[in-house]
Amino acid sequence: MSAQGETFLEAADSLAARLCRDAVWAGARCNWLGDSMEFVGGQWAVAHRAFGPDLYSGTSGVALFLAEAFGKTGEPLFRETAAGGARQALSRLEEMPAQARVGFYTGHTGVGYALTRIGELTDEQEFVDRGLQLVEALAEVEPDERATDVLAGSAGAIPALLHLQKRYGREPLLELARRHGEFLIGAARKTQGGWSWNTLNVPAEQRKQDLNGFSHGAAGIGWALLELWKATAEERFRVAAEQGFAYERQWFDARQENWPDFRGLYDAWTGTGGQPGFMTAWCHGAPGIGLSRVRAYELTGEEIYRREAEAALRCTGRALAAASAPGQANYSLCHGHAGNAELLVYAARVFGDDSSRLLAEQVGLSGVEQYRKTYSPWPCGVLQGGETPGLLLGLAGIGHFYLRLQDPAGVPPVLIILPE
Repeated sequence: MSAQGETFLEAADSLAARLCRDAVWAGARCNWLGDSMEFVGGQWAVAHRAFGPDLYSGTSGVALFLAEAFGKTGEPLFRETAAGGARQALSRLEEMPAQARVGFYTGHTGVGYALTRIGELTDEQEFVDRGLQLVEALAEVEPDERATDVLAGSAGAIPALLHLQKRYGREPLLELARRHGEFLIGAARKTQGGWSWNTLNVPAEQRKQDLNGFSHGAAGIGWALLELWKATAEERFRVAAEQGFAYERQWFDARQENWPDFRGLYDAWTGTGGQPGFMTAWCHGAPGIGLSRVRAYELTGEEIYRREAEAALRCTGRALAAASAPGQANYSLCHGHAGNAELLVYAARVFGDDSSRLLAEQVGLSGVEQYRKTYSPWPCGVLQGGETPGLLLGLAGIGHFYLRLQDPAGVPPVLIILPE
């Protein structure tokens, strides 16, 4: 291992050790306390709380990182605490509303995916079996028009279902993925400019532009449909994916090399006067959209997707170079440096692009210099909050980023689930 690889692994090891130290145990289960955004008294506020079972900020996401860290270090404490977090997630599954269970980052699909990976890494077949049972039970849950996106809906479920079907030979999961794909085709808003989805569940009389972007917009839904086309060879899914990408293409801003964030059209508190702004993050903007286009190029070989991915890479590179850019003052996966750098890590693999790899590594080294070596708190993704343990907003995700830097081929990404 190179000296740089050792630096990245040491950073991940340090974060895993801290999460083990901070775990709150009850018998064989453990949870964590940390900052979260909660809707209190009619407004969003930072709350310090214990977490649920979900992948996004809950115990299954923290356990997934700890299991990956165990796989790299062999540290028994990481294995033990990963198992404790997994058991806690299993004990709280019924708390998730039925209509939310399909979600990958927020529901049973993500918990099941995490359990299978944790079970493989820790050699605990029980976790693999429980994870598969959990996901297979979703055949009883109908797709929901309020849950279409990657973060919490059908689009996020499809690639995970395809991954589990392929890895474990569970053929019913392919049919389940197909059912969610058909639902997304039926739910699309079909216009001459392309297809989009009402992921914000805005009433028809208030609806203006549907969202661009990966976690909540057309990029993520298009990506999921393209994965389904690859798995089934059914052309309707490729057509639907291309229509989703076409919808975003019409809004591309060549000057910023980014796609507008249309949430501002619905949020009076933004003070934008109804004009969309631009965000540069996995959840909204070029980094996440870029992931969808890198994958689209990998699956189809179409040059238009490579050109769009390269524009996203340039935009993301500028944002990473400007440490004070709005929305970038943290290292979280969802909307911080680590999440943005995932585009660079993935593009470096697909395009053979050394410049992207080097920039991603520089982001990692900068974090080590600013926070690891100075023992300073890592800036996480909860606005006006402190450190938090979770995968998409906190320390577990930052640690996962360092494992990806150390071994991008051996540690699967959690921001884009690849069915291989």
